[in-house]
Amino acid sequence: MHIPDGLMDPMILFAGWAIALPVIAFAVSKVNRTVDESKVPFMAILAAGIFVAQMLNFPVGGGTTGHLVGATLAVMLLGVYGSIVVMTVILVIQCLVFGDGGITALGLNLLNMAVVAPFASAVIIRLANGKARSATSFAASWFAIVLAASACAMALALSFTLSNGAYGINGIVAIPTMLGWHAVIGVGEGLITMGVISFLAKIAPEMLTMQLGKAEPKPEVML
Repeated sequence: MHIPDGLMDPMILFAGWAIALPVIAFAVSKVNRTVDESKVPFMAILAAGIFVAQMLNFPVGGGTTGHLVGATLAVMLLGVYGSIVVMTVILVIQCLVFGDGGITALGLNLLNMAVVAPFASAVIIRLANGKARSATSFAASWFAIVLAASACAMALALSFTLSNGAYGINGIVAIPTMLGWHAVIGVGEGLITMGVISFLAKIAPEMLTMQLGKAEPKPEVML
């Protein structure tokens, strides 16, 4: 799902930055005001785990990749704003240090994986209202990764249309390819998330700060 440099129309690149940056800035401000400092090491460990999972990717087509995202696990453990911050750090490091995703396209990659995916997860979790924990974690993971892939595919298609084929990928190819691959990847991510959450619910239920939508977390851990 990482978009490389040189693939997108400049207008779409600008739109990605324009949408993603204000949301991320608000999330950082929210976390800075509310996060318990004792939770920072845990956020770093979680970020490292998701970072490793995302590095296991494969080509999907047109220079983009398919891979696990990990946004739902971060939302369940840190809340939506904490998840946005952690996902942003991961994507920036991947881009600047490992060249995974382009620098000019970083705004779009942040939008898809650090904004769309966490909010998509949070919506499913809230709608579930604490019911069917395993099904909720699976559904939220699948929905988040497919919606993020949909946003990526739409950006690719729109770039193709606006540039008369000079940038992006034709929507006829981009949309079914991205959604098809990530629908399958979403199943794998859902199973992994479901397993991790089920394990944590048994040994450390207090780590599930959002309580899968069942109740508001305590102020000191609300992100």
